[in-house]
Amino acid sequence: MNTPSSSSSQQVAVLGMGAMGSRMARSLIASGYSVTVWNIEAAACLPLVELGARHAMTPAEAVTHAEFVITMVWDDAASADVWLNPQTGALPHMKAGSIALECATLTLGHEKKLADACAAKGIEFVSAPMSGSLPEADNRTLVFTVGASEDAMVRIQPLLLAMGSKINHAGGPLDGISEKLMINGKLGIEYLAAAEMVALMKVGHMDVERRLAIKATTAPFSPRGLREARFMVDGDYTVRVKVNQMIKDLSYEIDQFERHGVPCPLHRAARSAFEWAHDKGHGEEDSTILAKLYEEEARRHGGVK
Repeated sequence: MNTPSSSSSQQVAVLGMGAMGSRMARSLIASGYSVTVWNIEAAACLPLVELGARHAMTPAEAVTHAEFVITMVWDDAASADVWLNPQTGALPHMKAGSIALECATLTLGHEKKLADACAAKGIEFVSAPMSGSLPEADNRTLVFTVGASEDAMVRIQPLLLAMGSKINHAGGPLDGISEKLMINGKLGIEYLAAAEMVALMKVGHMDVERRLAIKATTAPFSPRGLREARFMVDGDYTVRVKVNQMIKDLSYEIDQFERHGVPCPLHRAARSAFEWAHDKGHGEEDSTILAKLYEEEARRHGGVK
């Protein structure tokens, strides 16, 4: 399911104009969709309005005529208010036959509540979280991991391909978020492993470029992991995936493990590392900051012995 169709004039509501949501809305506008945007802080909508979007004062107002409703907010609590608030929420005001797409990384328990609420109203629910950060959103190369019925997949394919480059159909409505939590859990572990190795190479006065080139030829090192390692080596801490985001996502994935009674010591260790960075005042910084913190910690204790 990776062949885009022509631009559409279908109406889409995008709720949540954070770093990702605003970029997704921008891509949809560029692809010819009629987009209505909402954000709890209205000023965040203004750049999208300048591009042609309509601004709504509430989620309820935003979805009145929308065929597709996309939310991209921070956590379960924000998502619940956007979708389910009796007065201002989206779901009570969505039209029959429309599709609700939750694109944020949230808990399975919360998304089940959303799916059940949608079913009770005759609305199709889709979990459609994406992999990728700000560069992928800018370049429309996000990878969507989707939980949806086969009929919904047919309808949402052009929409998602206006924002990304690949769609992976994981199964039913909750399978998308289940898989995405596993993906983000592995990402957190990769950040941790890369940070440790980069700090080791620097403190150990190793030939970093030679060592990275060797790693790139071996199976354990993914392109994404090597990209983050490169950022760490170069001291590029531009915010792409915040420390606080990894704490949240790892916590949600640990919850999924606990639901099935599966031990997850690596995920717990990764969360502890990000919590350590948060406690040192780096929660709003990029996750690559771990490498700098580890290097500083090593030098504080004398470096090479």
